[in-house]
Amino acid sequence: MLDTNSLQVTYRHDRGEPRGAHKKNADWKGRGDCVDCNQCVTACPMGIDIRDGSQLECINCGLCIDACDEIMLKVDRPIGLIAYDTDSAVEARSKGKAAVYRLIRPRTVFYGVAFAVVSALMVWGLSVRPTMDLHVLHDRNPVFVRLHDGAVRNGYTIKISNRTFQAQTYVIAFDGPAGAILKTPGERDSRDVLKVRVPANEVRAVRIFVTLPPEAITSANLAATFTVSSPAGEASAKTTFLSGAANAP
Repeated sequence: MLDTNSLQVTYRHDRGEPRGAHKKNADWKGRGDCVDCNQCVTACPMGIDIRDGSQLECINCGLCIDACDEIMLKVDRPIGLIAYDTDSAVEARSKGKAAVYRLIRPRTVFYGVAFAVVSALMVWGLSVRPTMDLHVLHDRNPVFVRLHDGAVRNGYTIKISNRTFQAQTYVIAFDGPAGAILKTPGERDSRDVLKVRVPANEVRAVRIFVTLPPEAITSANLAATFTVSSPAGEASAKTTFLSGAANAP
C-alpha cells in the first residue's frame, strides 16, 4: 500500500551517512550525523534496523524516532535524523534538489474513495441490522418425554441476542398446536408465554419445556414456531414438536 511518496518512518540517509562513532569535541566535517549507536534498533519492537530502508515489518510506531532524537541532543546535533518522511524527499535532498511532498495522487485518491465506500457500507449495515437475533435448538436426547397423563413434553434451548443499547424484556410465545404450555426448569407454574430480560448487547440462552396435551398430538412431527417480541422488534424461528410415530394417536 506504500510507494516512494508515502509518509512513513524514514532514516534520512542524506544527512546520516557516512555513519560512524563520534568522539567528544571531534569535528563533524566529512561525515554524517549517525553515530552508529544502534539505539534505533534497540528501541524497535520488531527488531529491525530502519537505516536499511523501508521494511515490511515496520509498524511505524515512531519509537526509533524518539530514541534517535535523544542521541542527537546528547551529541549536540539537530533532531529528526529519523522522522516521518518520504523516500522520494530523501532521495531528492541527497541529489541537492528540493523535496516535494505529493499528498494528493492517484493512490491516495483511490484509498480515500475505497475507505469512504467501506465506511458507508458499514454505517448502512449497522443502521439496517435487526435489533435482535433468535436461534432455537431442539433437545437431541431425549427428543421427547411422555408424561403420566399422556401429554408429551419437548425441550428447547433458545438463544436471544439483544442488539440494542438498552436492556430489553422479551416475550416468548409458542405458535403451534393449540394448548401448548411453556415452562422453564425450576419453575412450578406453567404459562402460555414466558418473559425474559436480556441486557444490552448481550446474548442469553433460555431453557424451555413445551408440553402438549394428548388431544393436541395429531402427528409424530408437528410444525411450530417460536416468536420472541419486545418494544424494539420481533423475531421468529421455525422448529418441530416431536411426539414419536409409534405413540401418536
